[in-house]
Amino acid sequence: MNKDKISAFTLRIASSNGSGLISILYDIYEEYETDALDNFKAGQVDEAIKALQKCAQVVNHLQKDLNFEYKVSRDLYALYDYVQRNVSKSIYKANGEGLLEAKRVMDELGDAFSQIAKEDTSAPIMQNTQHVMAGITYGKASLNESLMGNDVSRGFWA
Repeated sequence: MNKDKISAFTLRIASSNGSGLISILYDIYEEYETDALDNFKAGQVDEAIKALQKCAQVVNHLQKDLNFEYKVSRDLYALYDYVQRNVSKSIYKANGEGLLEAKRVMDELGDAFSQIAKEDTSAPIMQNTQHVMAGITYGKASLNESLMGNDVSRGFWA
């Protein structure tokens, strides 16, 4: 994943609510998944394995965030475990075979959580963040962003 995509995800995270954060994790997983598949096609096995390890970290994070007070969490945990095993299979065999099966499951879950995030109208988790205005000025080859409210204290209040 390149720096521009990391910056875009960081911006989305800073302005997102709880269900939006889960949807962003699925998008991050998808980016690493795409990187891994592209690297396998290009014959760059070491880079593909690094991307697969990042996929595994994202799925691990999703598993840790489950709230087992809800029955659906047990089902999600089993699905995440299945995805982890398939990602591990791709790492072990150094090919995209297991990742394609994991992709099928994660795409379905990602679509579902994306719908949930669209319907969630709760406030963003981070209240004290900078506001980004995009499109006010344009560079020669890119869209410039301006940060508004450059306060010294940003993010979570402790």
